[in-house]
This record gives sequence, C-alpha cells and structure tokens, in this order.
Amino acid sequence: MNASSKRTLYVVVLVVIALWSAVRLTVDLRAGRSDAATLWIALLVVLVIVAVTLAVVTRRVAACAANAARFRPGAVVVPGFTTAEMPDIARHQGASGRGWLPMGGSPLAVVVTPTELEVWGRKDTGPRWVVQRTAGGVTANGAVYGNREVPAVWAHDGLAAVVLVPAYRPLRAAAGMVAGDVDRAVAELSGAAPHGHHGAPG
Repeated sequence: MNASSKRTLYVVVLVVIALWSAVRLTVDLRAGRSDAATLWIALLVVLVIVAVTLAVVTRRVAACAANAARFRPGAVVVPGFTTAEMPDIARHQGASGRGWLPMGGSPLAVVVTPTELEVWGRKDTGPRWVVQRTAGGVTANGAVYGNREVPAVWAHDGLAAVVLVPAYRPLRAAAGMVAGDVDRAVAELSGAAPHGHHGAPG
C-alpha cells in the first residue's frame, strides 16, 4: 500500500469513527443518557483535534522540504522532525532555533550539497547552519523525541552537527515509527543513495 492509499485509509477510518460516534451521541441524547452523551461529545472533540493536528503536521513537513528545494533546485532534500537535542545544537552553532519545540517534533529539512549538509527550518530563506560532509559522518543512533528515545539520524563533522527523525512518511514519523526510514536518510545524507533520488514526504 503506497503513502497516498494509507492517507486515504486513515481519513476513511476517522470519518467512519466520527459518524459512528455522532450516531451514538444522537441515540444517547434521545434516550436521555446524558452521561453517555457527554462521553461521546468528548470523543468527537478528541478525534477532531487529533485529525487537525496530524493534518497540520503533515502539511508543514511537506512545506518545509518544498521551501528548501525551491532554493536548492535539483538537490536531495531530506524531510524530518527536530529532536530535543536540536535547540542546544543550534545554540552551540550560534544559529537560530526559532520555531523549534524544546521536546522536538518541529519540521526541518536537510539539503545535501556536494560538500555540505544544510539545515533548514520552516519558511527559512537560507540554511541556519551547515555540516561538512565527511566520511562516516552520518550515522543512525537514538535521539530524544518527546518523552522517549526513538531511532534518528545524526550527522557531524567534529564541529557542527544535526540530528533528525526522518519524515518521508510524516504520520508515522510523528509517532516516532521511523526505523525503516532511518537507513534511507543515512544513505541520502551520506550520498550513497542512487543519483537523482530525492527525499520527499509521502
């Protein structure tokens, strides 16, 4: 099942649950079961909040990668989410961590050039800092994302660094389910991916 089919299935499931909840709410109200009705109202509110939040996150990741790609046409762009380490890394680089949540989960993009990895935030007009591409400088390792450690990609050159949770599939990445995408990001950031293969949220 491709990414588009998965998104469609996800939306269909949400709609079915919402409709079923609305029917239950109507039945409970007509039967005078106010406590049950309150529960279903709360469930509907939670569903709407979750759906809107995930839609916003997905759109922002895609927009961040697309923005960086506009400034670097033809370059490989790896979409991702920040980790809790990134605001400290930005401060260490004397760069802006504007818009990045301290617990991670903010959209970012890493652009691969022949000699550097450029770190881009959402709506940036230039990279916030760069990491020199070095042999063995890109590795898979854990990072703090929210309140737990998840698989992530680290790139460093001895002076600068970047760490991200790859977001080729933003909905899965938002939940930290990225084990299969880490290898792809390592390959793209290290230049080992097939020529012309561009990362993009799916």
